[in-house]
Amino acid sequence: MNKTLRSLAAASLALAGLLTVLSVPAGATAKAKTTTCYKLTSTAIVSKKVKGTACPTGYTKSKPSLQGSGLTGDTDLVVPGQASLAINGSSFDAPEIGATTSGSTAYSAGGSVSFSSYPAAGSGTGRTDIVNGSVNIGFSDQPMTPTAGTLPSGATESNYAQVPFILGGAVVGYNLGTGFDNVKLTAQEIANIFNGTITQWSDPTIVATNGGTSTALGKALAGLGTYNEPKDTIKVIYRNASSGTTYAFTNYLQAAGGTTLTPSGNPMEGTGAKWNASNILGAANNSALAQDIVNTVGSIGYVEYSYLLIPGNAKIQSAELQDKNGQWLQVSQPEIAAAAAAAGSSVTPDNFSIVDEPGNNVWPLATYSWALVNKTQTSEATGEAVVKYLDWETHYAQNSGLALGEGYVPLPAAVQAYARQQLETVTYNGTVLLNQK
Repeated sequence: MNKTLRSLAAASLALAGLLTVLSVPAGATAKAKTTTCYKLTSTAIVSKKVKGTACPTGYTKSKPSLQGSGLTGDTDLVVPGQASLAINGSSFDAPEIGATTSGSTAYSAGGSVSFSSYPAAGSGTGRTDIVNGSVNIGFSDQPMTPTAGTLPSGATESNYAQVPFILGGAVVGYNLGTGFDNVKLTAQEIANIFNGTITQWSDPTIVATNGGTSTALGKALAGLGTYNEPKDTIKVIYRNASSGTTYAFTNYLQAAGGTTLTPSGNPMEGTGAKWNASNILGAANNSALAQDIVNTVGSIGYVEYSYLLIPGNAKIQSAELQDKNGQWLQVSQPEIAAAAAAAGSSVTPDNFSIVDEPGNNVWPLATYSWALVNKTQTSEATGEAVVKYLDWETHYAQNSGLALGEGYVPLPAAVQAYARQQLETVTYNGTVLLNQK
């Protein structure tokens, strides 16, 4: 009897198990695994749960750091005390520096950080001032390296963190007035203008480059000479002090125009010697050079693209230049970005030039500019303000659209990461300042 009951109980349990299996829908398995994925936006850290283990494009499994985001909780926005930072250097950087150190968009760390005025005295001044200790941050379109010939006498390169600060482009600007927009100039023609070989806008080579007299522009250029118009005489405007824009310009002429001048940033280049143009006018910085173009009909000069966007500079016309593949381009931010993409992510103080990069629609006169900082700081509050401002600028100011609005191109993600690596080498009493909370 007991044996029979035990057999019946076993049969009932087996049947119950079979019914349970049969009640599970076909193809069902154990509960699907989910993963929490994160993305940092301009307003918050966004999270979402997804089925499986793969996160969508733009999301990561690890929660991103708020550092450099400009959001509540960003440690870049907190410094240990009041700090006033002295700054000087590249005029190429001036619009961005103005936007990030003064006014409503400035970095202030809750009112703890302020900045000196920015004289924009040029890249050479930025390098010498950081070496002689008269500024907390020096700005230069070229880093300080023996390779580039930009390391001030007596300075040791390893003593400085060199941080890619902005990405921009220079243009060959001119002033010929109505009917002369988008003049095409080859790199060789530009070099010949600065060397004094070409002295008139009606030069046959320039006319030919612009379609000859069968085109409206070519005919108008030729007509300047035919009617002996005063603006036919080219006035060359150049930087009369050490200049990073001059360095990039000469680097471009060397790479694209085949000139033999070695870039140095010295006035009119050539290791301090002048190009051979004789009808010339010197300007102290980008702002002054832009103004001189505005005021001088028939002039030509090289100037950072941002200065074309400044009210009052509308008279500056921008020459079309050729990319490495021979296409004629008018400057634009996407084409400047393409130059950085073509150059790749391995930007360092010894590998910084991005002029005349290969590819289509690549602006040939693009450049990074750099912030220079002493690695060993003597004040915790000042040193922390220095590195946290620069981290905020190379992340938040790039990603929020601030740099774009000033006429620059946001730093590529890999270059932003390199900037942070450089800032992590700056210390006070052996402590990495950027990591302080």
